[in-house]
Amino acid sequence: MLFLDKRNTCSSILLYNCPSRAEPVAPGDSAIESPMSSGIMKNSKMKYIKYNREERDLCAHLFRLLLEDQPNWRPLKDFLGITDIENPRIFCEVALLRDAYFARKPDVDDFIEDVCREIARQNGILVFTKFHQLPEQIVNPEKTHPRQIRYKLKTIKREISHNDSVVYGSLQGMFNAKPDIVICYNNQLTIYEAKYTLNFGKEQLNRTKQIGEIWAKLLYKDLDFSSVPVLQTKTIGLEKFMPDTSWEEIYSIAKNYWREDDFSLKVLSKVIRS
Repeated sequence: MLFLDKRNTCSSILLYNCPSRAEPVAPGDSAIESPMSSGIMKNSKMKYIKYNREERDLCAHLFRLLLEDQPNWRPLKDFLGITDIENPRIFCEVALLRDAYFARKPDVDDFIEDVCREIARQNGILVFTKFHQLPEQIVNPEKTHPRQIRYKLKTIKREISHNDSVVYGSLQGMFNAKPDIVICYNNQLTIYEAKYTLNFGKEQLNRTKQIGEIWAKLLYKDLDFSSVPVLQTKTIGLEKFMPDTSWEEIYSIAKNYWREDDFSLKVLSKVIRS
């Protein structure tokens, strides 16, 4: 079936089959070229598995690697550089504050009060508006989520104190943040931030450290610790960025446990060419 434009000529999309032309249209004759001739398909080596730049994709395969060989946990031990491990718990994309808040609803006042107190301590703030002193429409969990507190305070008051802005701005950031990999074992709480194509920013790493301090102090039981654990915050990245653990090291570990044709190993192999 031919589609005709308003001038009763063949649509440019179907010029290859236009009966008014004796010869097939050569590439370049039409404003719209065939995908096969336009360059889109010219380089068959352009595979998404190789040029995917998302570190969360790499973390998904790392997560799988760390869960291998249970109950011996050999890849996990290799990754951590230890020989003994007890009751490991591994989490990815961890939104502990967000989920702990949801699990405690509707009785969240004391929890948010404690979190804000810790945030103030971390920032050297002695005076700020306590959570229970805020307007009712803000402290009511059915009306305001912690991520919205600073915004709504500015809407109501138009201007808020610097200290309030720091405390409730930090609270918002902590509720939005999701560290990439978290490993709990023995008495250790280790939080990993991962990058692939970029280096690490001091602001992000400092926020991760502050989040970890609150987890360790207020939510250690939620993470199945019997007492406050030892906190470590570490980085994962390419060797050239000098992280605590490199993707190249992780690839070397993976080769010891996965076949050459394993999809996850193929994904991780791209780091040696980055």
